[in-house]
Amino acid sequence: MDDATPVDTGPEASGPEASAPGHSRPIDPADEGRVIELDGVAVLRFERSLAASPEQVWAAVTEADATDAWAFRMTLERRPGGTVEFDVDGETSSGDVLAYDEPRVLEYAWGGPGGRWHVCLMIDEEGDGGSLLTFDHLAPDPRDPDFAAGWHWHLDRLEQWLAGERPAQVFSDAHFDELQRLYSLAEG
Repeated sequence: MDDATPVDTGPEASGPEASAPGHSRPIDPADEGRVIELDGVAVLRFERSLAASPEQVWAAVTEADATDAWAFRMTLERRPGGTVEFDVDGETSSGDVLAYDEPRVLEYAWGGPGGRWHVCLMIDEEGDGGSLLTFDHLAPDPRDPDFAAGWHWHLDRLEQWLAGERPAQVFSDAHFDELQRLYSLAEG
């Protein structure tokens, strides 16, 4: 994945001063997703430095109770070719585990709103005992600002979870609304 060439830099109207009303965390430009070209394919990429070990991040992205806290309940067969299943507000979607290399790579795809969804999470250890999470959204349309805002919001909630907080169990909030506004501005 070293041949990534930036195509789009993401929201322009963000920065340390940009924060959502009622949200204590400013929107950090380093957290923004950007569309890159990877082997001729557009990919929405987020890179997050996390204050948690790769094993802690892995647990947060693979264990049902953890994923339910920061995104949506996900269960999976822990092997390539296994099944992945999501429960979102009582509706179930299922798909396939495409790659599973604990605690470094998890890739899966499933059928959902808008067609087939496909994501890949890569976790690398950082020197300070933390982790670098690279989150790639491959489908549907990686250029859609709503997908960028949604994944950004979920990754912010993942950071809350890893910090020992339990994110509010809501489908959106003022922070999400601000992210949608910022990513929409970047598209225009």
